[in-house]
Amino acid sequence: MPRPWVVGEIAFSGNKNVKSGVIRSEVKARKGDLYDRPDLDRDIQNILGLGNFERVAADISSTTTPVPEHFAKIAGSSTTIKLTFFVTEKPLIKKIKFQGNKKVSKGVLSDAMTLKIKDPLDMVKLKEDEGKLVTKYNEKGFLDADVKSRVETDTNTLQAVVTFAIDEGPKSKIFWVWAHGAKALKEKKVLKQMKNRRKKVFFEKDLKEDMKKVETFYLNNGYLDVVVTTPTIWTSEDKTRIYIDFSVTEGPQYRFGDTSFSGDLVYTSTELVKAVVYHRGKIFNQERYEETIRGIQELYAEKGRLRARISPVKTFNKGTKLMDVHYGVVEGDIVYIDHVDIEGNKATKTYVLRREVVVKPGDMFKASRIRKSREKIMNLGFIDDVDIDIQSPTDPDKVDLTFDVQEGKPGILTAGAAYSSVDGFIGTLSLQHLNLFGRAQRASVQWSFGKRVQDYSISWTTPWIKNSPTSLGVDLFNTRRINPFESSLSAYVEKNRGGTLRLGPRFQEDKYHLNLSYTFSQITVTSVQDDFKGLLSEGTSNFSSASAEFARDTRDSIWDPTEGSRNAIGATVSGGPFGGDIHFFKPSVTSSLHYKLFSIEDYPFVLTFANRASYVTQFGETKDVPVFSRFYLGGQDTLRGYSPTGQVGFPSGGKVMDVFNIEFGFPLAREHRKTIVKMVAFFDAGSAWDSVRQVTYHIGPQQRDIKTDVGLGIRFTTPAFPIRLDWGYGFNHVTGEKRYQINFGLGNLF
Repeated sequence: MPRPWVVGEIAFSGNKNVKSGVIRSEVKARKGDLYDRPDLDRDIQNILGLGNFERVAADISSTTTPVPEHFAKIAGSSTTIKLTFFVTEKPLIKKIKFQGNKKVSKGVLSDAMTLKIKDPLDMVKLKEDEGKLVTKYNEKGFLDADVKSRVETDTNTLQAVVTFAIDEGPKSKIFWVWAHGAKALKEKKVLKQMKNRRKKVFFEKDLKEDMKKVETFYLNNGYLDVVVTTPTIWTSEDKTRIYIDFSVTEGPQYRFGDTSFSGDLVYTSTELVKAVVYHRGKIFNQERYEETIRGIQELYAEKGRLRARISPVKTFNKGTKLMDVHYGVVEGDIVYIDHVDIEGNKATKTYVLRREVVVKPGDMFKASRIRKSREKIMNLGFIDDVDIDIQSPTDPDKVDLTFDVQEGKPGILTAGAAYSSVDGFIGTLSLQHLNLFGRAQRASVQWSFGKRVQDYSISWTTPWIKNSPTSLGVDLFNTRRINPFESSLSAYVEKNRGGTLRLGPRFQEDKYHLNLSYTFSQITVTSVQDDFKGLLSEGTSNFSSASAEFARDTRDSIWDPTEGSRNAIGATVSGGPFGGDIHFFKPSVTSSLHYKLFSIEDYPFVLTFANRASYVTQFGETKDVPVFSRFYLGGQDTLRGYSPTGQVGFPSGGKVMDVFNIEFGFPLAREHRKTIVKMVAFFDAGSAWDSVRQVTYHIGPQQRDIKTDVGLGIRFTTPAFPIRLDWGYGFNHVTGEKRYQINFGLGNLF
């Protein structure tokens, strides 16, 4: 075996555009180290891996420097070596030109390419980019487009100019599509299932999927014997018109008949019927049929029978003229979890994700527990997606479970502006981090500013204390607001400076929450308008209060729920044993329920019902509930069709309140299976009364009446900075009041 060399010098030759330091960073050889043939091969491959060189060679020559004494017995020579790497650089792309492009812009073409200016010229990538440009033209309807590239290289500077010569050809569109044989279902509706439709750009790659969609459309309307032929395509002589022709053999329409089961031991047939999502006598629907199969498999997966096999058989009953379905079940053995792994995390500590997983090695496989684990990981707020991989490498009765996470951007700097009917223009600047130190700690600094608003706040929260599912948080705030009172938008100025300490133990895998908090602040009321000096008094008060809330939360997401509910009962005590100048007791009950009505692909349509009720009463030295602790309804968080200037409830602020909201929401944009922007339609009802005796259930414009409104809104549902914009129209305004309001809000409403 050849003895190693001792490196005395390292040199590089032939590089012009690539600095020697860049090459050196890829070379493992160091002056004074032992060096052998495998090391040399590795270094050559590392240099080639930079992608800047066509060829790399090396020369080893002797120097006059003797090897160190401690290497003398093992070195292959008595002197050190000079290691020289000879490189042949690829030219750097100096400029990219397009010739002949009239209908597609240079920017669009550049974005479609892999190669960019200052990249080393790679002929393989150049050829691929030719194909990508042709594909881009095809997408625009230029089916006969042709792209050729040429390269001009300056050998002195090793820089290249790449030119793409483009022959766009004529633009083509689909002129007509025929679906011969479409009679029972109107041809127009059949053709609507296709991407390749009249007046659209033709995509040959979508044709197979189009025919599948047509077939599915028939299957979902009961035509189980449908046959859809392979389409025929032809073009006009000038290649501007494309014609598509295919045939449909519809066959008879079927309806669902009787449903039966066999092989079921873990479940009874009565229990399995609950998974059936169709009804006897209804038109046969393939999607509902397949959903039923998945539902049965889901039932067995919930009992650990992950490998249960469902074999459905459809039989036409000549007597009833219905299609009976029999589900043969092979239940299989119970499957247990062998290993649980977390993968994909880079910034986040593994234990942070693992502690959210509710399944453990040795547990029986249970589908709902797997879903719960995924929900808990997603609720951290900085995870874009979680893929679940289930494998059985050795034992068929055991599975390895891997949660493959995709991390999002935990730190977000946001700035924005909005207009509110009450507060006018409001600016916001917020710096948020949802995964501080990779430990899922949340921190934020926020500033809201405007003519009527000046708010500063700092917040920090950790979701776990050591190994306990208990959150701990601190908020510091300094706010100044011009507040409405009765009929005035600018009745007084309220300043509030202080902080809150929060503690939140969670139980039964986050199903139950106990939220405890203590707040101390100084509240100052100034600049009271003359009209209200008899009702409002200026001065500074020390506010010291403690709050407790017990909640049951089954929502699938705390950021944008589609299913589940949250019900809570709580109370706040100010003063009394906690000191301070303000003494009151405020109990409350809140509830929200979310129903996913249906989904279109990955877009859920959700109906939400919510109700909030509360009561406040003073005690001790406080003779009346202070103005800043009463209930003022109207505006962004309650009745969005009214202003909080006395349009709803008791003009000087209520001591009893109830608000009921209904929202129907659907996504406008989604990413990584999460809603980014959504639209909502809403209905609000509620009022605030001075005492329990005044509460009435009559809807109308009077002070004691319940007010109602409807409206539309848009939501930006990112966990770091949720934003609400709403337009509300009130039905029960008195004469002279503006009937609509524009509202801007931060954070989730419920």
